[in-house]
Amino acid sequence: MSEVLTGKGPQPPVVYWIRRGLVALIAVVVVGLLIWAFTPKGQQTTAIPEPAGTPTTAPVSSPTPSSTASGQEPTPSPSPSATAPEACEPIGVQLELTGFKSVKSGGKQTFVVTAENNTALPCVMEITKNTFVLRVASGTDPVFSTAHCEKWLPTVKKQTLKAGASVEFKVDWQTFRSAEGCRQAKSLLGAGTYVATAVYKESSTTRMAFALTKP
Repeated sequence: MSEVLTGKGPQPPVVYWIRRGLVALIAVVVVGLLIWAFTPKGQQTTAIPEPAGTPTTAPVSSPTPSSTASGQEPTPSPSPSATAPEACEPIGVQLELTGFKSVKSGGKQTFVVTAENNTALPCVMEITKNTFVLRVASGTDPVFSTAHCEKWLPTVKKQTLKAGASVEFKVDWQTFRSAEGCRQAKSLLGAGTYVATAVYKESSTTRMAFALTKP
């Protein structure tokens, strides 16, 4: 062994250096084996962090018990107030006009107008100079019109008509020719056939013909 370390002997020097390297390598291997033999074999478990942004489960809240479950009566929601009926539209109003079939000139004709609500809802019927007119004509000759004088309109107050209900009012005509400003002619009208027309809001219309005879 001393020859290996000193390099003295019958062999060439390089042989002794190779021997020295092998001895050193063996010593390193032995030391490594000793260290491995006495090192604990248990592996440490490393916690893997959760990736950022991983959603967590939100706690589920229990439902709030209702007032009924707690013994209290639920508060009823207020019912919507009923809306007031609107004015009767001409498309839902049916007019009917009647009167004497024959009247003497200088006498009095009494027209009876019936307005019926043909809709499924109530509506307000009001006879004014803006909603109603009654005219009398002889051919193309206009003779009389309630539009010439508001006093000639029937004294019907505003009233609510239920669905299918009707209202009746009268218009008296003294068989004279009228003019704007409640004026009337003194001369008698001639005998012949006359046509009366009742109009509600310029759309709902009804007519009747009658005879005017000599006094």
